[in-house]
Amino acid sequence: MRTVHHLDLTAHLPGPPPAPEVLRLVRDVLDGLAGRPLAQDWDDVHYVRVGTGRTPLTAAERESLGPVAELFPLFG
Repeated sequence: MRTVHHLDLTAHLPGPPPAPEVLRLVRDVLDGLAGRPLAQDWDDVHYVRVGTGRTPLTAAERESLGPVAELFPLFG
């Protein structure tokens, strides 16, 4: 996914994040892989990074997600 790789690059190099509508599509894919919408309080960039294993879930995030946290990363 180009969007995920774009985020990988901008994590270490200056540059704008991917377009909001593209991040929203990745969120939709991650929600589909989880079987339901997740983490609506997370911004799209954080959700993409956590959902693809670029950023680990915190203990608080694991607790809030409950059993579905075991599915993470949703896409790697």
